[in-house]
Amino acid sequence: MRFQTCRRHPNAAPFMATCSGCAQELHDIEQANRARAAANRAGAEAELSTKVRTALGLPGYPAPSGDETARRVSMWSQHELNNVYEHVGGTVTTRTVQRPTHDGVSTRTVTEITLTVDLPDIGAVEAVTDWDEECGGRDLPLMQAIPDAELIAA
Repeated sequence: MRFQTCRRHPNAAPFMATCSGCAQELHDIEQANRARAAANRAGAEAELSTKVRTALGLPGYPAPSGDETARRVSMWSQHELNNVYEHVGGTVTTRTVQRPTHDGVSTRTVTEITLTVDLPDIGAVEAVTDWDEECGGRDLPLMQAIPDAELIAA
């Protein structure tokens, strides 16, 4: 690894402000440093994602995609989210959100169920799903834990 010298004048002191070779060397070093930092961040994010999913009882669960992050996990259904709730507990909330339709042309209104858990050595994480009437489950412990049960209308 080269430290602050240019190929054009390797015996010179630090980079010369007027040398285009020095400017290119500095640029290359900065780009390499950025790439290494990005790789380190990606590795740390993947490690955190694995820790979170394992703590939630979801080892081997798919890596984050879409609007997910290492600390926000999307679940397939309220039944799957209920399994996490029964495993780790937490606080259950709901909110009304707009989701794009499959064709991406319009939106639909859905009720999002969020389970917030403070995991040891990790911190606050969220597991979320949209209420699906066809799946049922109003009697699930997760659904009973919603502070205002009227938010999921029959």
